[in-house]
Amino acid sequence: MSASTPYPRLRPVEVFPGQQDGRDVLVVHDPTGVAQGPIAVSPAALFILSLLDGKNGLEDIQDAFREQVGRSLPAEQVASMIDQLDAALYLENERFHQFMNEQQEAYQNSPTRRSADAVSLGAEDDGLAATLARLLAKNERIRPGNNHDRLAGLVAPHLDFARGQRCYADAYGLLAEHAPPGRVVILGTNHFGQAASVVATSKDFETPLGIARTDRAFLDDLQARCRTDLTRNEFDHQREHSVELQVLMLQHVLGPDNFEIVPVLCPDPCGPTGTLPLDGLGVDLKVFAEHLGQMAREAGSGMLIVAGADLSHVGPRFGDDRELDDIFLREVETTDRRILETLMSLQPASFLQGLAGSGNATRVCSAGCLFALKTALQWAEPELLRYHQAVDPDSGTGVTCASLVFWGRASD
Repeated sequence: MSASTPYPRLRPVEVFPGQQDGRDVLVVHDPTGVAQGPIAVSPAALFILSLLDGKNGLEDIQDAFREQVGRSLPAEQVASMIDQLDAALYLENERFHQFMNEQQEAYQNSPTRRSADAVSLGAEDDGLAATLARLLAKNERIRPGNNHDRLAGLVAPHLDFARGQRCYADAYGLLAEHAPPGRVVILGTNHFGQAASVVATSKDFETPLGIARTDRAFLDDLQARCRTDLTRNEFDHQREHSVELQVLMLQHVLGPDNFEIVPVLCPDPCGPTGTLPLDGLGVDLKVFAEHLGQMAREAGSGMLIVAGADLSHVGPRFGDDRELDDIFLREVETTDRRILETLMSLQPASFLQGLAGSGNATRVCSAGCLFALKTALQWAEPELLRYHQAVDPDSGTGVTCASLVFWGRASD
């Protein structure tokens, strides 16, 4: 064990069952994507990981292991395990913080926020554009009548394209049928970033389809109205996919050079401070959304707000002690549809109270961006296009999503 890490602290991880070489194992995963890949461990090794809380030294770990498991644990084995975790960036220590500082500096110095390669974004063998074209072909929406004048807002998933394809198809297929907006404000979910408040980035988004330019003048105006620097933690955008996937769809539908974006990540408002940032730093999510809504009214038909939002996360993979059978999934759908109905028909505060009051029992990850969209577009008329459940019983994973449109009038 490194002398610089006498009391090792494990960074937050996720653990789920898996298989390796035909045997059952526990897979430890870094949800932020910083650590160098998942690791497979035995139950005994997982117990050792649970002791890495920054308070236990080598002898403490050996003593606790002996008491729990009933056998001795060689010091060399513990030290080797700690060193491997350290090298893979699983520990909260100087090495990790130095790595993160280097990553943040690189992001600041880069002219763009760069996407990964097309394959990792879901492209099939014939390329990303062809993959997205097939996805849009699954659009089953009937063209709307003349009772609606324009699109003011959209809700689409941030699931990978394969699992969320029909909801993506309905939302962005509808966009393809309407006058293209010159500016798209994209509200995403800050899954694992550092910011406890709203965080934007001034970087253009560079993807395999081209470069989507960020509307910096609009962002500057928004920051002035919010009286805060929304880009203070903009590195949170580097590994976040909820905005990125919307950018790809917009580039495919509108053309990469025909619009500008305003990328924004929203915090979870279901905690003890509600829409106020938990650490007291940054703008109130409600205040941000109200300013955004005013700017949307001022901009008129040239602007669209998109929320990249998933709904419930259920199953053993997320901590439920129930299998993903038909009965459980019907219960989840009932809960989700109640949430969607509240979002569409009531005030934003009621939507938020309903989720927070239940302790967000089904782990809706995008309450923040849905609340912000609803608050900004209270004057718009919502319509549910599709509800969908993406379920993989083998991995114990169930994630739900929906596609919605918020209709505006020419006079809005």
